[in-house]
Formats: sequence, structure tokens, C-alpha cells
Amino acid sequence: MSENSVLPPSRGRFYAVRFKPGEDLLAGLRAFVAERGLQAVSIVTAVGSLKKAPLRLANTGVWETREGHFEIVSLVGTIDALGEHLHISLSDRHGVTVGAHFGPGSAVYTTAEVVLVDLEDYSFTREPCALSGYDELIISSRESR
Repeated sequence: MSENSVLPPSRGRFYAVRFKPGEDLLAGLRAFVAERGLQAVSIVTAVGSLKKAPLRLANTGVWETREGHFEIVSLVGTIDALGEHLHISLSDRHGVTVGAHFGPGSAVYTTAEVVLVDLEDYSFTREPCALSGYDELIISSRESR
């Protein structure tokens, strides 16, 4: 257990937002967070569809963009003032589902309805991690920043 996992519970403020056909879901989420000055956001739930999805499959390091009609089965992750870590599961018309890291450049098909929570007592940042080799989430108290 890391030291930042023992912070006291945080209060949360919930937001619900709908993205319309053609909108870039990640760009829309980033704009929503930036416009409100949110610092520690988590996705509570999401439902909708995409016609274009930029994905990075597990352990590949390679981004690919899939086009078609996909249901959003799941969208999870964290968003901070400067970055995010999002995973998405998408299902095609045959029910074939793929899960991957989700990036910028998507296009909503019919709708994307997302509920977010801003953890009001926390601040999220990302720093290089010697163990993973990636920039990883750092959780701190807003009082200590």
C-alpha cells in the first residue's frame, strides 16, 4: 500500500454531461474539467456510442483508430488538470467487445452521457514512476498543496 492511498475520505461534487454526435469525447471531457478548474476527477459512469475510437491495446504502445458503430460498454479513469488515464470497452454490432486505453480523436455517434465526480479534498497529478516506466497518478490533499 502506498502512502497516498491512506488519505482521509474526500467529499465529492457530481456532474452529468452529454456529448453530441461528432464531438471528440476526450477533448470534451478535458474542456469540461478545465473550464471548471477541477483537480481530481473520476468517471462514475458512461453510456453512449462512438463512430471513431482511438485505442491503445494492452502492452503494445501502439495507437490505432477503429471506425464503425460501437456501444460504450464502459469508460473508467481519472482526469487531472494536465492529464488523464482512461480505459474504454466498446462493443460492435456482433457483440464483440474490445477494451483498451482511450485517447484523443474520437467521434461520438449518437450520444455520450457521462457522470463525473470531482473529489473536492484531493488533487491529482502525474509523475514518472521508476517501477512502471510511465507517468503515474499522485494523489495529494488539496490542503497540503
